[in-house]
Amino acid sequence: MPNFDCGAYFLTTLVPIRTDAISDSANKSGISPIHELRSAIAKLPTAMQSPLCNAHSPFARSKRLHFSRLVVIDDVAYVGRKPINALLTVLTELFLPAAWHINPVNPQPQDHLANPFLLFSADFDAASGDDSERDSFLIDLWDKSQAELSSIFKYCYDFEKQVHDGPSFAKYIARCQVETTMPFHDYFMDGVPLDALPEISNTKLLAAFFGPAFLVYALVYWGYFDGAPSFFHTLFGLIAGTIVGALVVYFMVTKAGAKSYPPAPDSTLPSVLKALHLRKNFTRFVIDNQLLSVSDEPASQKELYDRFAAFTAANKPNDLDGPTQEPGVVGT
Repeated sequence: MPNFDCGAYFLTTLVPIRTDAISDSANKSGISPIHELRSAIAKLPTAMQSPLCNAHSPFARSKRLHFSRLVVIDDVAYVGRKPINALLTVLTELFLPAAWHINPVNPQPQDHLANPFLLFSADFDAASGDDSERDSFLIDLWDKSQAELSSIFKYCYDFEKQVHDGPSFAKYIARCQVETTMPFHDYFMDGVPLDALPEISNTKLLAAFFGPAFLVYALVYWGYFDGAPSFFHTLFGLIAGTIVGALVVYFMVTKAGAKSYPPAPDSTLPSVLKALHLRKNFTRFVIDNQLLSVSDEPASQKELYDRFAAFTAANKPNDLDGPTQEPGVVGT
């Protein structure tokens, strides 16, 4: 399931942006929706990057969201003309009629979008790839960040007509969803464990191939044709059985490959935030207690033990709801 893997849902949407001018009494010529959309996105706070910063991203209010991105796509990028073989151009001019000559300066077709799009992507914790997981995330996001989401998506087609609450927002976004074919997940510390990979033994593959193949061959050889089977009947049965066996193996391997990997250990957002909190505070603890850690004196060792006990009591490593880093906080 491309949209879901490793315990995370990878939502990718392309929302069409309005192209009609926005009426404004102070601007008789009207305002471009794409210009206003860029301005609204630029005003969104990204994260709390220092203790003096009071701004938090509205997406940080979700306790499931790991990453989110908003990108305005005006048009597809033009990568240049397709190359033409110069020797082939000369040969057509020498040996072919003028109508078949290759002119390297003739215009080539170019791809363009019918209108600009807003790319909205989100990677969030999910139990499965069901639509209900996507919708529940979008409804929760709308309930917590309705004002900011409205300030962005109101410049997209029919948003203000179709969206009035969480479920309608989820339905609107779902209509613009595109399949995610290359999700990114980087929480396996030592790589994906081999026992988590879908495995098909050679015995199962051989049985999946020869079982249907022999069955088809037997039906063709003994049951489908009357009389003694000819060489043609035998060859037809072998070919048909081979094709059917190969198709069974293909669909078997494809089905196994479509299975999602299991979640990485401690990869949910609360676990990641707790790990960041412990890393920051334990680094400070190690720096402050370096002298005690190298001392052989019993009193120093007892002091280090007591301080570590106080550290664990204050930071509660096993309590995800206890002291933890807030979402949308960057830096120390």
